[in-house]
Amino acid sequence: MTTAPLSAAEIKSLYADGMAKLAAGQPDAALPLFGRIIDANPGLAEPLWQAARIFGDFDMFDRALDHAAAAARLKPAEPVVWATWADLVALSGQVAAEKVFLEAVKTSQLPPALRIRLQDRFGAQRRASRPDTTGLPAPVLAQASRQIAEGAFGPAQKAVAALLAKHPKHAVLHNMMGSLLSGMGQGGPAIAALRMAQKIDPFYAEAWLNEANEWRRQEKVEEAQRAYRAAIARAPDLEQALVRYAALLNQQMLALRALPFAERAVAAHPKSVPALVALGNTLTLLREHDRAVTVLERAAALSNRQSTEALVLLAQVYTHVNRDAEAAVLIDRVLELRPDHVIALTRKASLLQTAGDFAAADEAFRRALALAPTDGDLFRSFILGYKVRPGDPIVGQMQAAMALPDLPDRSRLSFAFALGKALEDQKDHVAAFPYIRQGNDLVRKLFPFDMASRRAEVAAVQEAMRGFDWAGTRIDGASTGAPIFVTGMPRSGTTLVEQIIASHSRVTGAGEVALLQSACQKLIFARPDRYDEMRRLRDIPAPEIAALGHDFLRVMADRFPGADIITDKSITTYMYIGLVKLALPEARIMVVRRDPRDTLLSIYKNRFPEGTHLYAYDLRDLAEHYATFVEMVEFWRTETPDWFTEITYETLVADPETESRRLIAACGLDWQDACLNFHENKRKVDTLSVYQVRQPISGGSVKAWQRYEAELAPMIDVLRARGLLPD
Repeated sequence: MTTAPLSAAEIKSLYADGMAKLAAGQPDAALPLFGRIIDANPGLAEPLWQAARIFGDFDMFDRALDHAAAAARLKPAEPVVWATWADLVALSGQVAAEKVFLEAVKTSQLPPALRIRLQDRFGAQRRASRPDTTGLPAPVLAQASRQIAEGAFGPAQKAVAALLAKHPKHAVLHNMMGSLLSGMGQGGPAIAALRMAQKIDPFYAEAWLNEANEWRRQEKVEEAQRAYRAAIARAPDLEQALVRYAALLNQQMLALRALPFAERAVAAHPKSVPALVALGNTLTLLREHDRAVTVLERAAALSNRQSTEALVLLAQVYTHVNRDAEAAVLIDRVLELRPDHVIALTRKASLLQTAGDFAAADEAFRRALALAPTDGDLFRSFILGYKVRPGDPIVGQMQAAMALPDLPDRSRLSFAFALGKALEDQKDHVAAFPYIRQGNDLVRKLFPFDMASRRAEVAAVQEAMRGFDWAGTRIDGASTGAPIFVTGMPRSGTTLVEQIIASHSRVTGAGEVALLQSACQKLIFARPDRYDEMRRLRDIPAPEIAALGHDFLRVMADRFPGADIITDKSITTYMYIGLVKLALPEARIMVVRRDPRDTLLSIYKNRFPEGTHLYAYDLRDLAEHYATFVEMVEFWRTETPDWFTEITYETLVADPETESRRLIAACGLDWQDACLNFHENKRKVDTLSVYQVRQPISGGSVKAWQRYEAELAPMIDVLRARGLLPD
């Protein structure tokens, strides 16, 4: 269907509205306005160019490149259009797009000098710019560069200033001045100098890189991201820009966006330890642990086991693949190199804590705390496995740290959660909740969350699965393995249930693996953040479904050689119950339920790994998310009523033996008394419940929500309105 052309007045109005949205920082609102113009009048270059830039900012490079190429065809002599196209090609890293651009620019109507500069970023200046140094004394430049690298900013500033007085139009000198001013902590003058370098030479990638580094030093994330992207656009294989941009995205929990840039850094610099570390960290955040191990082992080897960053990160990944003994060796190696390495001490303490050696963990934590008295996350990790008694001076120590005016928000929020837990330990619930609320508010400030995305995910999964012939379908070649999945809301008792099951002599507890759930998601959705692009289950070939089970069991066999039955306590298994059972028809699935007020309060009191469970930091969002959990369980109850077993936490703690026997029977196992003495199980437990799971069953946390009933009113009101309260 052809869209009717717009009048000149309509085009002008839509374009003005789109530009106003862009100026207001609303590119997602501007894009449809430009799209309307393009659909109706595809011969206009300006809306195509604006749309290309927006798509590029969203890393939607295929669409961005199409729009940029179309704009260039319409404006063959317009430098800014061609520059945008070149930037997008460089940012995309697509070899085919690069070839298309280079062929097109050869026949463009651009001045020859500009054509050469646009082409050079894909040739001689891929890895670094070559700024003009004509007339500058090379020995003086080299000495100033060494002084900047060594932190001798005073002598370097004097030398560069003298050169600038004689050569004020050399971009390289302004870049050097900006770099050394940044090192001296003079942010404003540094940015001004770097901007002057960019003005003189707009293709100077290192000037943009240094600007990005300065913005990052100032913790201005959006400005840093823009400048890193500008550096990569001008030198697509510039190692430091790729590595630091990926690292910055990872800090913002945008690992999916970081991955292609980290991969490009390694592809262009395969022996670069920083590039390998950046890729390893990205893969770790994406839970691609086996691939992360390969990458980080290479980084450790290339550094001759001297890179503490590579060794610490590799140790972290080893803990995810059941290689804790090797992780401990690496941590000890780091502490040999740097006895005061706070992260290594923390990792050592965490390893001891998850193994149940709380006394040794306490000693390691306290060494780290003495070295980093304002590290809130370190204190929070310590407090998780430590019972704070009345009068313990650690409470005052944390309160004093929180009072520091320049304490970063990330550290402040961790102190807030730690204090909330400490004051609860001391039974001072009145004082505890304001800290708990403050911690949650700070996380929400750093990581905004839109509940609409969760609703879209649930709706898309149901649409993909609805109406499938579950009872009548058997997948040829499906695995006969029989793992046990324990799923439910976080803090609902899933760790307790897994520990009971894993205390059986035939069972090995794997903890929260999340491999199969991630694979199910990838099978359905082209991208995990795009729920409008999905495949329905009826359209997926049986071999792909069978592969889910075989791939999962193969990884588990590698991680737990000789194990008879594996438990996987992955929280989100409930999203894909039917698909899991198709791939693993002998699997058992336990869905744990608990009073939502206690479940959600426990979630609200805890800080989860950064970037996960982002719904958890607002009381209303918590209740709305719980409603989607119930909706999914009810969906599977309708679709596959006999494919899972429900366990109620309150019933389990009220009558442990009866319910534990029912649980073990539902797993298809014979009863063993060890399952009732689960707290004596010495297996590794890596969870927020690391301390509680080592204790006998207690009903002390039942109806804990009543202590904070007034404070939890927004959450309880939503639960009541949704009909989700048990009473």
